[in-house]
Amino acid sequence: MAAGYNLSFRQSYVIAHSGIFFSNITPFSKSFGEPFRAYLIKKIQKVPYSTGFATILAEGILTIPSFFGLLLAGMVFLIRLQSPPLWVSAVILGTISCLLIAFVPLAYTLVKRKTASGGIFRMIRWVYRRLGRKTNDKKIMDPIKRFYASTRIVLHDRKKAVIISVIALLLNLVSLMRIWIILFAFGQNVSLAAPLLAVTIPILAGGIPFLPGGLVLVEASMVGVFVACGIPFTIAVSVTLVERSISYLLSTIAGAAATSYLGIKMWKTSKN
Repeated sequence: MAAGYNLSFRQSYVIAHSGIFFSNITPFSKSFGEPFRAYLIKKIQKVPYSTGFATILAEGILTIPSFFGLLLAGMVFLIRLQSPPLWVSAVILGTISCLLIAFVPLAYTLVKRKTASGGIFRMIRWVYRRLGRKTNDKKIMDPIKRFYASTRIVLHDRKKAVIISVIALLLNLVSLMRIWIILFAFGQNVSLAAPLLAVTIPILAGGIPFLPGGLVLVEASMVGVFVACGIPFTIAVSVTLVERSISYLLSTIAGAAATSYLGIKMWKTSKN
Protein backbone atom coordinates (compact mmCIF):
# COMPACT_ATOMS: atom_id res chain seq x y z
CA MET A 1 0.00 0.00 0.00
CA ALA A 2 1.17 3.51 -0.77
CA ALA A 3 0.45 4.52 2.84
CA GLY A 4 3.34 2.35 4.04
CA TYR A 5 1.58 -0.88 5.07
CA ASN A 6 1.95 -4.23 3.35
CA LEU A 7 -1.18 -6.24 2.61
CA SER A 8 -0.84 -9.43 0.56
CA PHE A 9 -2.84 -9.92 -2.62
CA ARG A 10 -4.74 -12.83 -1.05
CA GLN A 11 -5.71 -10.78 1.99
CA SER A 12 -6.74 -7.84 -0.19
CA TYR A 13 -8.81 -10.15 -2.41
CA VAL A 14 -10.70 -11.73 0.48
CA ILE A 15 -11.27 -8.38 2.22
CA ALA A 16 -12.54 -6.84 -1.03
CA HIS A 17 -15.10 -9.64 -1.43
CA SER A 18 -16.17 -9.21 2.18
CA GLY A 19 -16.69 -5.50 1.50
CA ILE A 20 -18.82 -6.37 -1.54
CA PHE A 21 -20.93 -8.62 0.69
CA PHE A 22 -21.67 -5.80 3.14
CA SER A 23 -22.44 -3.44 0.25
CA ASN A 24 -24.90 -6.00 -1.13
CA ILE A 25 -26.79 -6.44 2.12
CA THR A 26 -27.02 -2.76 3.06
CA PRO A 27 -29.06 0.03 1.37
CA PHE A 28 -26.04 1.90 -0.03
CA SER A 29 -24.94 -0.17 -3.02
CA LYS A 30 -21.24 0.10 -3.94
CA SER A 31 -20.32 2.19 -0.89
CA PHE A 32 -21.46 0.88 2.50
CA GLY A 33 -18.96 -1.98 2.46
CA GLU A 34 -16.00 0.41 2.53
CA PRO A 35 -16.07 1.10 6.30
CA PHE A 36 -16.15 -2.67 6.85
CA ARG A 37 -13.13 -3.08 4.57
CA ALA A 38 -11.22 -0.55 6.68
CA TYR A 39 -12.29 -2.37 9.85
CA LEU A 40 -11.10 -5.73 8.50
CA ILE A 41 -7.78 -4.23 7.41
CA LYS A 42 -7.34 -2.91 10.95
CA LYS A 43 -8.17 -6.25 12.59
CA ILE A 44 -6.09 -8.40 10.25
CA GLN A 45 -3.09 -6.21 9.45
CA LYS A 46 -3.14 -3.83 12.45
CA VAL A 47 -3.48 -0.81 10.15
CA PRO A 48 -5.06 2.18 11.96
CA TYR A 49 -8.69 2.53 10.93
CA SER A 50 -8.22 6.14 9.81
CA THR A 51 -5.32 5.10 7.55
CA GLY A 52 -7.17 2.14 6.06
CA PHE A 53 -10.28 4.17 5.36
CA ALA A 54 -8.20 6.99 3.87
CA THR A 55 -6.57 4.64 1.35
CA ILE A 56 -9.99 3.26 0.41
CA LEU A 57 -11.30 6.81 -0.05
CA ALA A 58 -8.30 7.69 -2.22
CA GLU A 59 -8.95 4.57 -4.28
CA GLY A 60 -12.55 5.68 -4.75
CA ILE A 61 -11.48 9.15 -5.88
CA LEU A 62 -9.15 7.66 -8.48
CA THR A 63 -11.86 5.38 -9.90
CA ILE A 64 -14.27 8.25 -10.57
CA PRO A 65 -12.64 9.52 -13.82
CA SER A 66 -13.02 6.15 -15.56
CA PHE A 67 -16.64 6.00 -14.41
CA PHE A 68 -17.50 9.44 -15.80
CA GLY A 69 -15.50 8.67 -18.94
CA LEU A 70 -17.59 5.58 -19.65
CA LEU A 71 -20.78 7.45 -18.80
CA LEU A 72 -19.82 10.23 -21.21
CA ALA A 73 -19.04 7.72 -23.96
CA GLY A 74 -22.35 5.97 -23.37
CA MET A 75 -24.30 9.22 -23.59
CA VAL A 76 -22.51 10.10 -26.84
CA PHE A 77 -23.58 6.79 -28.40
CA LEU A 78 -27.13 7.17 -27.03
CA ILE A 79 -27.42 10.70 -28.44
CA ARG A 80 -26.28 9.43 -31.84
CA LEU A 81 -28.91 6.70 -31.56
CA GLN A 82 -31.81 8.87 -30.37
CA SER A 83 -30.96 12.22 -32.04
CA PRO A 84 -32.51 14.49 -29.35
CA PRO A 85 -32.65 18.30 -29.73
CA LEU A 86 -29.22 19.92 -29.89
CA TRP A 87 -29.65 21.87 -26.65
CA VAL A 88 -30.54 18.68 -24.74
CA SER A 89 -27.42 16.95 -26.08
CA ALA A 90 -25.27 19.97 -25.18
CA VAL A 91 -26.60 20.10 -21.61
CA ILE A 92 -26.12 16.39 -20.98
CA LEU A 93 -22.65 16.12 -22.48
CA GLY A 94 -21.53 19.45 -21.00
CA THR A 95 -22.60 18.46 -17.49
CA ILE A 96 -20.85 15.09 -17.61
CA SER A 97 -17.72 16.62 -19.16
CA CYS A 98 -17.54 19.27 -16.42
CA LEU A 99 -17.87 16.61 -13.74
CA LEU A 100 -15.17 14.52 -15.41
CA ILE A 101 -12.76 17.45 -15.71
CA ALA A 102 -13.42 19.02 -12.31
CA PHE A 103 -13.85 16.09 -9.94
CA VAL A 104 -10.28 14.91 -9.36
CA PRO A 105 -8.73 18.43 -8.97
CA LEU A 106 -11.56 19.31 -6.59
CA ALA A 107 -10.98 16.14 -4.57
CA TYR A 108 -7.25 16.87 -4.39
CA THR A 109 -7.98 20.40 -3.15
CA LEU A 110 -10.39 19.21 -0.47
CA VAL A 111 -7.90 16.66 0.82
CA LYS A 112 -4.92 19.01 0.68
CA ARG A 113 -6.68 21.81 2.56
CA LYS A 114 -8.40 19.46 5.03
CA THR A 115 -11.67 21.19 4.20
CA ALA A 116 -13.92 18.78 6.09
CA SER A 117 -11.68 18.24 9.13
CA GLY A 118 -13.61 20.66 11.33
CA GLY A 119 -16.94 19.02 10.51
CA ILE A 120 -15.54 15.53 11.07
CA PHE A 121 -14.07 16.62 14.40
CA ARG A 122 -17.37 18.11 15.62
CA MET A 123 -19.34 15.05 14.51
CA ILE A 124 -17.03 12.60 16.30
CA ARG A 125 -17.03 14.72 19.46
CA TRP A 126 -20.83 14.89 19.37
CA VAL A 127 -21.07 11.09 19.02
CA TYR A 128 -18.70 10.56 21.96
CA ARG A 129 -20.75 12.91 24.12
CA ARG A 130 -24.02 11.25 23.13
CA LEU A 131 -22.54 7.88 24.09
CA GLY A 132 -21.35 9.31 27.39
CA ARG A 133 -17.73 8.50 26.67
CA LYS A 134 -14.95 10.76 27.87
CA THR A 135 -12.26 11.83 25.44
CA ASN A 136 -10.17 14.87 24.65
CA ASP A 137 -9.73 16.92 21.52
CA LYS A 138 -6.24 15.56 20.82
CA LYS A 139 -7.44 11.95 20.74
CA ILE A 140 -10.11 12.95 18.26
CA MET A 141 -7.86 15.05 16.03
CA ASP A 142 -4.96 12.58 15.80
CA PRO A 143 -6.91 9.98 13.75
CA ILE A 144 -8.31 12.77 11.55
CA LYS A 145 -4.78 14.00 10.85
CA ARG A 146 -3.68 10.44 10.01
CA PHE A 147 -6.68 10.13 7.70
CA TYR A 148 -5.76 13.24 5.69
CA ALA A 149 -2.06 12.40 5.68
CA SER A 150 -2.69 8.87 4.35
CA THR A 151 -5.10 10.11 1.69
CA ARG A 152 -2.57 12.68 0.45
CA ILE A 153 0.18 10.05 0.31
CA VAL A 154 -1.89 7.79 -1.95
CA LEU A 155 -3.13 10.59 -4.19
CA HIS A 156 0.35 12.07 -4.63
CA ASP A 157 2.02 8.76 -5.46
CA ARG A 158 1.62 9.18 -9.21
CA LYS A 159 2.75 5.71 -10.17
CA LYS A 160 0.32 3.98 -7.83
CA ALA A 161 -2.42 6.48 -8.69
CA VAL A 162 -2.08 5.60 -12.37
CA ILE A 163 -2.10 1.87 -11.57
CA ILE A 164 -5.28 2.25 -9.49
CA SER A 165 -6.98 4.26 -12.25
CA VAL A 166 -6.03 1.72 -14.93
CA ILE A 167 -7.25 -1.21 -12.82
CA ALA A 168 -10.55 0.60 -12.22
CA LEU A 169 -10.97 1.13 -15.96
CA LEU A 170 -10.17 -2.52 -16.72
CA LEU A 171 -12.71 -3.74 -14.14
CA ASN A 172 -15.36 -1.52 -15.69
CA LEU A 173 -14.46 -2.84 -19.14
CA VAL A 174 -14.82 -6.42 -17.87
CA SER A 175 -18.33 -5.56 -16.63
CA LEU A 176 -19.07 -3.93 -19.99
CA MET A 177 -17.94 -7.05 -21.86
CA ARG A 178 -20.05 -9.28 -19.61
CA ILE A 179 -23.17 -7.25 -20.41
CA TRP A 180 -22.33 -7.19 -24.13
CA ILE A 181 -21.92 -10.99 -24.15
CA ILE A 182 -25.28 -11.47 -22.39
CA LEU A 183 -26.95 -9.14 -24.91
CA PHE A 184 -25.32 -11.04 -27.78
CA ALA A 185 -26.55 -14.34 -26.28
CA PHE A 186 -30.11 -12.97 -26.45
CA GLY A 187 -29.59 -12.08 -30.10
CA GLN A 188 -29.19 -8.34 -29.52
CA ASN A 189 -26.55 -6.65 -31.66
CA VAL A 190 -26.98 -3.17 -30.18
CA SER A 191 -25.16 0.13 -29.97
CA LEU A 192 -22.31 0.47 -27.46
CA ALA A 193 -24.62 2.81 -25.58
CA ALA A 194 -26.39 -0.17 -24.00
CA PRO A 195 -23.44 -1.81 -22.22
CA LEU A 196 -21.74 1.52 -21.46
CA LEU A 197 -24.80 2.98 -19.75
CA ALA A 198 -25.75 -0.34 -18.13
CA VAL A 199 -22.36 -0.29 -16.38
CA THR A 200 -22.64 3.31 -15.13
CA ILE A 201 -26.23 4.50 -14.62
CA PRO A 202 -27.27 1.63 -12.28
CA ILE A 203 -24.35 2.57 -10.01
CA LEU A 204 -25.85 6.04 -9.64
CA ALA A 205 -29.27 4.51 -8.97
CA GLY A 206 -27.78 2.10 -6.44
CA GLY A 207 -26.41 5.02 -4.44
CA ILE A 208 -29.96 5.95 -3.41
CA PRO A 209 -30.69 4.28 -0.04
CA PHE A 210 -33.70 2.07 -0.69
CA LEU A 211 -33.17 -1.69 -0.50
CA PRO A 212 -30.03 -3.79 0.15
CA GLY A 213 -27.58 -3.72 -2.72
CA GLY A 214 -29.66 -1.18 -4.61
CA LEU A 215 -32.24 -3.87 -5.40
CA VAL A 216 -35.17 -2.74 -7.54
CA LEU A 217 -33.60 0.66 -8.35
CA VAL A 218 -30.57 -0.92 -10.04
CA GLU A 219 -32.71 -3.40 -11.97
CA ALA A 220 -35.23 -0.74 -12.98
CA SER A 221 -32.52 1.63 -14.21
CA MET A 222 -30.82 -1.17 -16.16
CA VAL A 223 -34.08 -2.18 -17.85
CA GLY A 224 -34.71 1.50 -18.64
CA VAL A 225 -31.27 1.82 -20.24
CA PHE A 226 -31.85 -1.23 -22.43
CA VAL A 227 -35.31 -0.08 -23.52
CA ALA A 228 -33.94 3.41 -24.32
CA CYS A 229 -31.35 1.71 -26.53
CA GLY A 230 -34.06 -0.04 -28.55
CA ILE A 231 -34.14 -3.44 -26.85
CA PRO A 232 -37.62 -4.97 -26.40
CA PHE A 233 -38.90 -4.80 -22.83
CA THR A 234 -39.15 -8.56 -22.26
CA ILE A 235 -35.59 -9.12 -23.48
CA ALA A 236 -34.38 -6.15 -21.42
CA VAL A 237 -35.86 -7.75 -18.29
CA SER A 238 -34.32 -11.13 -19.12
CA VAL A 239 -30.87 -9.64 -19.74
CA THR A 240 -31.09 -7.68 -16.48
CA LEU A 241 -32.03 -10.78 -14.48
CA VAL A 242 -29.12 -12.76 -15.93
CA GLU A 243 -26.65 -9.91 -15.37
CA ARG A 244 -27.79 -9.30 -11.78
CA SER A 245 -27.64 -13.02 -11.03
CA ILE A 246 -23.96 -12.79 -11.88
CA SER A 247 -23.04 -9.38 -10.47
CA TYR A 248 -25.24 -9.45 -7.34
CA LEU A 249 -26.16 -13.01 -6.42
CA LEU A 250 -22.81 -14.69 -7.11
CA SER A 251 -20.84 -11.81 -5.59
CA THR A 252 -23.01 -11.98 -2.44
CA ILE A 253 -22.36 -15.71 -2.08
CA ALA A 254 -18.61 -15.24 -2.61
CA GLY A 255 -18.64 -12.28 -0.19
CA ALA A 256 -20.48 -14.29 2.47
CA ALA A 257 -17.86 -17.04 2.19
CA ALA A 258 -15.05 -14.45 2.46
CA THR A 259 -16.70 -12.82 5.49
CA SER A 260 -17.13 -16.19 7.20
CA TYR A 261 -13.49 -17.06 6.55
CA LEU A 262 -12.28 -13.73 7.97
CA GLY A 263 -14.62 -14.00 10.94
CA ILE A 264 -13.25 -17.45 11.82
CA LYS A 265 -9.68 -16.22 11.32
CA MET A 266 -10.21 -13.22 13.64
CA TRP A 267 -11.91 -15.45 16.23
CA LYS A 268 -8.97 -17.87 16.23
CA THR A 269 -6.54 -14.95 16.53
CA SER A 270 -8.43 -13.55 19.52
CA LYS A 271 -8.37 -16.97 21.22
CA ASN A 272 -4.56 -17.23 20.97
